[in-house]
Amino acid sequence: MTPQPDILILGSGTTAFAGARLAAAREARVLMIEQSHLGGTCVNWGCVPSKTLIDKAEMYHAARRGEAWGLNLTAGHPDCKTLMELKQQAVETLRESHYQSELENTPNLEILRGHGKFVGSHQVQVGKKIITCDKILIATGGLPRVVPIPGLEQIDYLTSYSALHLPEFPESLLMLGGGVIALEMGQMFARFGTKVTVLERGPVLLSEFDPRLTGKFQQILEEEGIHFLFNVETRKVEKRKGQVCLEVQVGAETLELCAERLMLAVGTAPASQGIGLEKAGVKTHSTGFIQVDRQLRTTAPGIWAAGDVTGQPLIAPAGAREAMTAVENMFAPAVPATIDHRLTPMAVFVDPEFATVGMNRLTAEANGKQAVENYLDLERVPKAHVMGQRQGGVLLCAEKGSGKVLGVQMLAPRAADIIHEATLAIRFGLSVVDLASTVHVYPSISDGLRMVAQDNARLQGLMVGPVIEKDGHLSAC
Repeated sequence: MTPQPDILILGSGTTAFAGARLAAAREARVLMIEQSHLGGTCVNWGCVPSKTLIDKAEMYHAARRGEAWGLNLTAGHPDCKTLMELKQQAVETLRESHYQSELENTPNLEILRGHGKFVGSHQVQVGKKIITCDKILIATGGLPRVVPIPGLEQIDYLTSYSALHLPEFPESLLMLGGGVIALEMGQMFARFGTKVTVLERGPVLLSEFDPRLTGKFQQILEEEGIHFLFNVETRKVEKRKGQVCLEVQVGAETLELCAERLMLAVGTAPASQGIGLEKAGVKTHSTGFIQVDRQLRTTAPGIWAAGDVTGQPLIAPAGAREAMTAVENMFAPAVPATIDHRLTPMAVFVDPEFATVGMNRLTAEANGKQAVENYLDLERVPKAHVMGQRQGGVLLCAEKGSGKVLGVQMLAPRAADIIHEATLAIRFGLSVVDLASTVHVYPSISDGLRMVAQDNARLQGLMVGPVIEKDGHLSAC
């Protein structure tokens, strides 16, 4: 490849590859710069390894839960070494089959190994090489955030990265944080036999979800043995007699909590330090995330950014879509492309799963819409009784009058799969009548979405009846 590619991409993760793939399809010469493994966080240290272990923890838990149904299953002590080895095999297989293979088989796509940093507005240095390019995409991703706690530098603490490489599961664990990573990893560790205490700075878990759902999930985790403390202010930490001891303030009370390990699960920090953004004229927010507009342009002409390095929603598919939007704007600026994350679904891979897309009643009204919101308890869904997993629910928000679906939240088995039906409904302007009059498989958890839509339609006085197709025939409902 020439020293001056058509597009230069910092990073080689899900976001970077999505942009590179689209640019290469436009016959542009693409050069990616990567200092570590192909695939970025999602494949190597995030989604793939964590969800592999979470899935196995669910299998292990199911074996023990089966005893209540008369199934003579015995769950022995989990083999951490084998689990970690198989997890790593999954990572390496996906890295090879999805990323290395694509790199080798995509014309005009190359990678340069090393740490890339800006030394000018459109100049990036890698080792002794300096590459000049008119179009640059920053897709360096994010890292586990570390908060300043007195004494932390003396502690061998865990993050979402290092926790996936343990030789043995700890006997006890203090989990600092009550968000997505904390709950996913906390439930996994608890199911493998670790005594887990979750310390949340705020008053609730997962504040982006409705309390009717998070309250039920907290109860589920408490039944699985996880202990919670809320409104926690961390004061200091120290190592004592082979344990980590954390001093915290809870209201007016000072507590000391000790466990074998401490894990920080307090969010994601942008991987924006040390890449010379100031040399390129790229501005960041006070949090370090790169400032971009709706077209993913940074404050420096000719430089775009996408994915976790720009902040929320901090999920791989959203980053991929952002990168594609940025590349479209690079090569077809006459028709500006933008992205609306209100149509981006997200899930929390706990058991049962959380999933959400769109707006709730408060955000809908803040956007000038009158909304009707209703809640369906999972107890009403027959498949939940079949599965013996009745703790959960479905929340639906629809526009008042038209019944157009505006948002859905779920806590249910396989909610991460079911949420896509709601995503399509929002994207294409379907109404609660459309959902309620669509035949769903019975029994299925997704039938709960039909049921909550039917309830919403009744609340609004909207009639749910047979669907008349274009040929005049009636469709069953």
